[in-house]
Parts: sequence; structure tokens; C-alpha cells
Amino acid sequence: MKLWKKVSLLCGTVLILVAGICLTLLIVRSGEKVLGLTYSYAEQKQQALVTSFQNMLRYYHEEHDSEVATRSLVKYCFSQYADDEAVLIYRDETISSNLTFDPSDYLSIDNTNDLPYNDTDDVWIDEDEKPQHFVGTVNGKRLLIVGSSVDLPSEFSHSYSGNSLCRIYIVQEISPVYTQIRLMTGQFLAIGAACIIIGLICIALLVRRALRPLQTLQNAASRIAAGSYGERASVSSNDEIGALARDFNAMAASVEQRIDELTETTERQRLFIGGVTHEFKTPLTALLLNADSLQNTYMEEDEQIAALSRIRHQAHWLERLVQKLLKLITLNEKPKKEPVSVPLLLERVRESTSDTLAARGVSLETDCRVAQLELDADLMQSVLINLIDNSSKASKEGQTVTVTADAEGFAVSDSGCGIPQAEIDRITEPFYMVDRSRSKKLGGVGLGLALVKEIVKAHSGHLTIESTVGKGTIVRVILKR
Repeated sequence: MKLWKKVSLLCGTVLILVAGICLTLLIVRSGEKVLGLTYSYAEQKQQALVTSFQNMLRYYHEEHDSEVATRSLVKYCFSQYADDEAVLIYRDETISSNLTFDPSDYLSIDNTNDLPYNDTDDVWIDEDEKPQHFVGTVNGKRLLIVGSSVDLPSEFSHSYSGNSLCRIYIVQEISPVYTQIRLMTGQFLAIGAACIIIGLICIALLVRRALRPLQTLQNAASRIAAGSYGERASVSSNDEIGALARDFNAMAASVEQRIDELTETTERQRLFIGGVTHEFKTPLTALLLNADSLQNTYMEEDEQIAALSRIRHQAHWLERLVQKLLKLITLNEKPKKEPVSVPLLLERVRESTSDTLAARGVSLETDCRVAQLELDADLMQSVLINLIDNSSKASKEGQTVTVTADAEGFAVSDSGCGIPQAEIDRITEPFYMVDRSRSKKLGGVGLGLALVKEIVKAHSGHLTIESTVGKGTIVRVILKR
């Protein structure tokens, strides 16, 4: 189950519980309020009837009235204010009632509140007297019976020993009240259910909207896991999710940086391995040619010594070059620069490339305009050998490759086939070859210019390439800016 569904379910459960409790309390309190008002109305009606009855009886009563006259007077006075709901019991006799039952059977009233007549106040009602009430089912009807005893002058109770001389009841059918309470309860439940449903829908929508940034984070994480390490989560809120997104982006940036570092390290290792293999080619060619000459050709002693010297020189240079390429490419260390004799450097380059150029029928010219430059001689010799090798591959037999040295650096030019403008920006990429068929035929793997670029960059210089298809190419190594 998704997180937004879990949160929505939890919030919905809490909403239902809280709404259910509140709705129950509301229904109970509303029912009690309706019943309370009904009881209060009945009590007020009964008290008003008692007061009116007492006042009228006091007005018409004479002290020497006979029992029959008194009974008639009581009935007459009561009938003036009573309705179908009122019942009068005088001397345990129901003298006024429209009911089919005796309310005193359900609500008995003790004669504990009978008071003597007060001549001073001329009042027969005890102010502390509270009507009693009964609620129950009588003859299949829900009834409310409210009743109280009525205090009469002492002569009314002469020769009477019952519980209460006079009792007045109000009997109301309250079934409609309960029906109304049930209808009200149903309405409350319907309204509550509708509110809960609307609340649940709102909770689901709001929670899903609030947690939508988490989906954005998940999508970003998926794309990063698929290899898009530059992907970032576009969440900018100021809440906990926004803080999580910022931490996530920071983590992604760290991962990307680490991946870039590992990728760079891997590429440098790959470049080093390929570069060493590539750089072995030229000196190994010279070594093999000199060894073959010593083995298969008759040579004078001085020629043998010169051949052995070239072999020794090429072997030492190759050893130094491998160590320096390891430090430069794999360990990313800067080369140690020192003043170097440029004529001597160009002479070593000529010796290293002479056999290869001779095999291709291409000549080499040098133009030295500076005595010394600050650089690493072994690495720069590799740069020039690579550039001359590339130029000789692009040249036809009988053409010339020219190396020029001045205070700014070196330039290697040829009159070969040239490089298309669209390819110039890419030819320094590792293993990129403009003409794969020619490179394969001549033994190239597309690493020469990549190594040249790394070495020149390590000398704090830069490489420029000018080329026109069919006219030739000039590669400049600028060491001083």
C-alpha cells in the first residue's frame, strides 16, 4: 500500500472516531434538550393550572359551604382552566378526566407538602413544591404524567385522612417527541456521514498532494539509479520534505562528483594503458630496426657502436616516458619542468622518427628559432613524435613535415589531406579517429592527440589546430601565453 493511502487511512480512522464521538454526544444532548423542554413545558402548564385553580377557588369559596357545594365548586373552578390533558382528583375521587386510566396508578403523590392556609398571605401553594413526573408506556402510548398535590384551606380537609386532599395531573402523549428525536437523529447521522465522506475525500486529496514531492524524489532517485547522475529533485518547500529534497540533492551531487572522479580515474587508467601501448610503437620500431641491422647487416665497429647507442637511448627514453606517463595520467601529477636545449630535443625527435618517416617516404625539416625552453624533455619529445607521426600519416610520399620551434612553443605542419572542420574539435578525444580505414591500415588507435593534449595541458599550455581539407594541417603547441 502506498504511503499516501496509509496516511489517508489513518487520518480517516481518526476522523471517523472523533466525528462519531462528537455526533453521539450531539444526538444525546439534543435529545435530552428536547425532552427537557417537553418536561419543562408540561411542568409549567401544570403549575399554571394549579395556580389559576387555587386563585379561583379562593375567590369563590365560603367557609360554611356544604361538602356537596364545595365539591361542585372545586370541579367548576378546575373546569374553567383545564383541557383534555388535565386530571383532577379530589378526596381520592377522580372528578375531572378524559382519560381511560387513573394517572395516580402511575404517579402517586404523598401528602407531605400539604400546608395550612395562610391568612396573612392568602396563598395556598408552597413555593418549594416541585411537580413530580412519570414517563412510560401506558396502553401502548408513550406518556408524560406531571402532577402535584394542591394545598387547600384546613376546612377542606376536615374529616379527610387520605394521602392528598386534591391532586392535579397533566398527562401528555410524547410519542411525537420521540419520533421527532428519531428523525433528528437520522438527520444528524446523514449529515455526519456526508461530512465524514467529504472529509475522507478531502484528506485523501490533500495527503496525496502533500506527499506528491515524495513521488518526485522517488522519480529522481530512479533516474539517478538508471545512470542520470545529474538529475536533481525539483522540490522547494520549507517543510520536512523540502529539507529531505535538499539533502537528497546534496547526496546526489556527492554521488555525481564521486562517479565523475571514478570515471575520470578509469578513463585516465585506460588512457595510460593505451598511451603506453601507443608510445611503445615508435621506440620499439627503432629498437627492432637497429637490432635487425646489428644481426643481419655487416657494419663497421663505429656503426655498431652508434646502433647500440641508439638502442640504449631509445630504451632509457621509453623507461622514463612510461614512468612519467604513469605520474601524469594516472596520478595526475604535474611534470617537472626545467630548461631544455631545443636543438638537442629536435635532434632526438629526428632520430626517433627517421626510420618511420623513411618507410613512408616522407621527409622532416626543422626550424629552430629558440635555444632553450622550460619543459619536460621526455614528455615533449613524445608530443613532437606523435604530431610528426600523425602528419606523416596524412602526407603523401615525397611530401615534407616541418617542425618549427620558437619562444612560444612548437608548430608541426604538413601538406597532407587535412582535417574537416567538423572533426577538429573531436580529434583530441581518446580513441577518436577521423579516417578509421587509414588509421587501421597505418596502425593507429586514436590516442596520439589525446596524449598530446594531456601533456600540453600539464605544461600549462594549450593546443591549436588549423587545417584545410586537401591543403594540410598546422598543430601548434603554445607553452607561453
